[in-house]
Parts: sequence; C-alpha cells; structure tokens
Amino acid sequence: MISPTEAQQPVFAIIISEKGGAERREAYDRPEITVGRVQGNDLMLPKGNVSKRHARLIFRDGRFIVTDLNSTNGTYVNRRRISQATIVREGDRVYIGDFVLRIDPAEADSAAGELGETTGSGPVLARESGPEGSVATHIPQEREEQSGASYPRVPGPPRLPDASRPSHAGPEPSSVAQRASIVDVSHADIDARSLAPAGEPSRDAAVQRQVLALLVDHATASVGPEALDGEISDAVRTSVERALTERSETLKASGEIDSSVDLPRLLAHARSELIELGPIGALLVDGSVSGIGLPRFDQLVAHKGSETLAVEPPFSSVASVARVVARLARAAGEPLSPNESIVERRMRDGGRLTAMLGRSVPQGPMLSIIKPPQAAGSLEELVRAGVVSRAIATFLQNVVMARVNVLVVGPRDPGTARMLSALLAVARSEAPMVLLEGRDDLSGLVANSASLRVLSGDDVRRSIQASASIPGVRIAAELSEPALVAGVLDAVRMGAEGMALVCYGSSIRSALTRLTAVCCQSGEPLAAAREAVASSVDLIVEIGRLRDGRHRALRVSEVLGATEDEIAVQDVFNFVVERTAAGGAVEGTFTASGIVPRVATHVASRGFGLETSLFSRPPSR
Repeated sequence: MISPTEAQQPVFAIIISEKGGAERREAYDRPEITVGRVQGNDLMLPKGNVSKRHARLIFRDGRFIVTDLNSTNGTYVNRRRISQATIVREGDRVYIGDFVLRIDPAEADSAAGELGETTGSGPVLARESGPEGSVATHIPQEREEQSGASYPRVPGPPRLPDASRPSHAGPEPSSVAQRASIVDVSHADIDARSLAPAGEPSRDAAVQRQVLALLVDHATASVGPEALDGEISDAVRTSVERALTERSETLKASGEIDSSVDLPRLLAHARSELIELGPIGALLVDGSVSGIGLPRFDQLVAHKGSETLAVEPPFSSVASVARVVARLARAAGEPLSPNESIVERRMRDGGRLTAMLGRSVPQGPMLSIIKPPQAAGSLEELVRAGVVSRAIATFLQNVVMARVNVLVVGPRDPGTARMLSALLAVARSEAPMVLLEGRDDLSGLVANSASLRVLSGDDVRRSIQASASIPGVRIAAELSEPALVAGVLDAVRMGAEGMALVCYGSSIRSALTRLTAVCCQSGEPLAAAREAVASSVDLIVEIGRLRDGRHRALRVSEVLGATEDEIAVQDVFNFVVERTAAGGAVEGTFTASGIVPRVATHVASRGFGLETSLFSRPPSR
C-alpha cells in the first residue's frame, strides 16, 4: 500500500524559461502532464503562440517522451519540429511558443529507482546498448597471445572537428532522440510486456489472451469498428475507456476471471490495441529491439540482439492487426490504397514496414518491421566481441584507410550493420561521407554524413556520379535497388574509390550472383556484368550468424576477377568452427589462408604498411 505522503513525492520537475523572463521550476507528482495555454492543463503557458492543448509529456521507465497534440505552431526538440512521439534526455530543450522547457531529472532518477525497470504504464524505452546487447566472445582473448603472433592494437578512428558546430556548443543531441518513434504512442498506457523464447504460450498466458480478447471485442462492438479506422478523436478515446471499464467490471462481478488475471495490465493492453499500436508500440521505442515479426495475429516476436523472443500478450484479433497496419501506413505518410495487398513503407524513423493483406493471407495480415541500423562502434569493439580477430581488424583498418572498395555480405540484421558501421567509422575519420540509401536508412550507422535517397524516376546514375565527384568524399551504399547498383558501378568505372558497400545475402557467392543478375537487368550481357561487378569490389567480408546466435566474420576474401563461369575470389581469412560447447556456444578459430593478398600491394603503395605475419599460418586469432 502506498501512503499519501509517498504518493505526493515529486516524480520529475521542469525548468521553464520565457523570452525576456526569469526561469521557474515546476515539480509534478504524476508521470504524465499536458501543456497548453488554458486552464485544465498541468502546465499552463499563457501566450497566444501556445495552443489550448499543445503537448503531452510522459515519464516512464527512466525516459521522457514529448508529443505534440496537433498544435498550431508546433513543438520543437533542440530546434527541430517533431511530428511524432520523441524521446527527451537531460540537456535537451523543448520549445513551445515563447517558452523553453528543460527536464530536471533529479526526482526522476530517484523515482525510477523506486519504481524499478520492468513495470510502468508508458512506452517501454530501452537503456542504451549495442545492437547485440552484452556480447561475450566465445574465443578467449588470452588464446590470441598464446599463438606466438603479436599484432598491434587497432586504434579507434581519430575524431574530426565538426565545422558545422562551434567549439562552445553543448552536447550533440542523441541520435535516438532524433530518430524517435514514428507515431505517437504516448496516449496508450503500455505496460512492459513479457518476453520469452518463442514457442507455445503457457496456460497462464493463454488465459490472459482470452481476457484481452473479451475486452477488445466488447469495446469494438460498443464504439463501432468504423470509429477506430481513422484518426482517433478524444471522443473515441473516452468511449473506449468507458467500454473497457464497463466490461472489466462485468467480468469481475460475474466471476468469469480468476485471481491470476492482472486485469489493470490487460486494460492497458486493450486500450493500446484499440487506439494506438498495440504490442508493437512498446517495441518501436525500445532501442534494443532490431526487428518485429508477426506471421499471424497471435504470434508476435521481437528480435533483441541474438535472440528471437515471443511477446505476451500479442494481438487479440485479425481486425486489430489490420487497423495497426493502416495506422503505420498513415504515419509513414502514405495511407493504404484500396485493395492494397502488399504494403511496403519506409517509416519516418528510417525503419521498413512490410505487410501482406487480403486474400493471399487467409489467416490474417502478416507483417515485419526492420528498424533502422544504429552505429555500433569500432573494429576494436568487434575484436572484443569475437566478431573478428585482431589480425582481421588490423587488415580491414588498413585497407579502408587505403581507399580499397570493400563489400560486406550478410543477413539483414544487426550483425551485418555492425560490421558496416565499424568500417564507416574508419572511413569517416579521414574523409566526409555520402550515404546512398535504397530500401534501408543508413544514416544511423555514421554521424555527420550526407544522404542521397534513391527514388524511382530520378536520374540515379548522374546523381551518384555527382556525389562521387566531390573531392575526397567517401561513398557508402546498400546495394538493393537496380538503379543504385548500376550507379555505383558506373562511379567506380569513372574512378571512385574507397567505397563501403553492403549486399544482403547468405554467402559471398549468392551476393555476387545477385549483383550480376541486377546488372543484367539493365541490359548488360552476362560476361560484361560479371566483369563490372568483379572490377568494382576489391575485398568482401562475409558475416554469418552461428547456431548460438552470435555473429562472426566467416570469410574475408579478395576478388581476383571474372572468368567465363563465375567471379573468382580467394580467401584471406576464415572462421573454422571447432566445437559446440556445453550450453550451445559455438567455438572456433580465425585462420589465415597463408596467401598474401594482392590488395596488400595497393595498401603499401598508399603508405600503409602491412606485416606479412598477418597472413601466415599457424592460425591467426
């Protein structure tokens, strides 16, 4: 039982300053407040450029979210207008009319400690972590020194001064804050959902699902399905709340639910499913979730690091999923068209939505959301995580600095993004970057870079050539769109170098076959297409996800050229699996082929010396 004194302790405070006025501080004893011009708001800012109900601020699980409530003049975070729920951190400034708001986290930190990290009624917001969470290598670092070889520690890339920011500027706004949730999830009281290895739900979970379905079905029938299809008004929200309250009281009075059912939690889930994004909403703002999958309405999984986890409870019905797909499409700026069966949208935060609707999916809609890749650090971090050996990291550091064209091949997951990010960190240390984006948003992989979006109808080849012609610029590209592949190959033919490329595939061979096929689509003969691909890529790094969920650089190969039948490659390093330890951990060794690659001569000609011991046997770890 919480005493009245405890309930009145401040949860957080806001420091408000007005143009030409003094600062003041307001403390609040609840986790959600509204900001507006008129009475009835928790924080009243009486100025004409503030709307009656201007913004909402929520504190949950140690994080703050600010949402603009369709105000006339907008809400800004760090002078950037927001159009969706946005995470606010210490030091960020929220601009509302003539007022500037700053969070005073003193009470919030205390409250977060008291409340814990796994409960709450707001969107689940993750602590910062790498794309794979806490990763421990299965190759003990001491084994490297036992090999008798000694390799230099891979230094982190030097930091370049940012000419766009004065030296006295404050801290850089968080990339997570700038790339916040694509839609407003702050209205829904989303509790922290249970995550467990994917599989059949337990009996307790099945009971929770049944009660959730009863609540959602009753509220849908009471409000009317059509009222939930468009923008959700305050009147609809009120009707949904009333219907859910009525149904929950009926269930309690009739004894239809037992004591194991957490009814307040299920009410929050039902409310979220009816007027927001349901269980997907919390996952979208969880920075540790890289992807979301829904093969059917009652089977929702989240990809966190190397694990695929089931989300409980999932959606309660096919109709709820269809509504959420429509909301996501609207939030992406392109509402569903009549009879649209394959939905593909690039979401505002850079993520990618794919959904299937209609007759082709008789069990109901299917969807997947791939969240935008985030920067993952350096080659040194990959060494510590066991993704590459010290020798491989040293080799890659030198070839990138020497402006060798490197292709990363692997699955569309954080492991591949992590390798590309490490290479971009090296490239960015010595030259400005231009990111060529196809289906995916790469901007989260490297800071302070320019982006060129590949859109149908554009003269892509000329745009890419113009970007590559900027003196000293480095190009990074995701080779997915045919026009983008052709444009990159043309740029290399015209002298562009130092490209960091990624092609998603299961192996080096499959990626090269795919790139060759894409070239053939533009009219190139097969032999010419092979030659174009072979002459554009110097080195390939293949990333694989092993049985235990960990990522490894399975191969580092040099492209030798095109033959009549294939593109010839020669391995420089391999990862050799040795055994599966107790608990399923896969252990292995990074082994050099013993052949000094031809690219080493190019690296040396650029003034970067490579010790031949990097490529010698015994195994290099």
